Amino acid sequence: MREEDGKELSFITNDLKRTAVEIADLYKQRWQIELFFKWIKQNLKIKRFLGTNENAVRTQIIIAMISYLLLKLVNKKSASKLSLHQVAILVAANLMSRRNIFDLLLQKELQKPPEIHSNQLTFGFG
Repeated sequence: MREEDGKELSFITNDLKRTAVEIADLYKQRWQIELFFKWIKQNLKIKRFLGTNENAVRTQIIIAMISYLLLKLVNKKSASKLSLHQVAILVAANLMSRRNIFDLLLQKELQKPPEIHSNQLTFGFG
């Protein structure tokens, strides 16, 4: 019986050595992992992993999380009306130019940039 809503859950297992509570805890932990990977797919935009070993996957996830958090922080500090996706596009388009990111966001907000829907790599010259 689930404590939060009183719903009875049934789990099927072939592990006869563990108690029902231990099996339920394992399913609960697995569900947390599933939610984490769902969040990764939705927010970090990791399409595929570049390496196959644990260290490569872990490093790629950590780098993506740091990038996400930095973009989120910049977006929040700037009080920008741009979406996080639009900020990411601006940053990607201006990676090779030395500009203050807050000035870049302010300038782009005033110009109301068009939405970029292409998967093609674009460069912001000009």
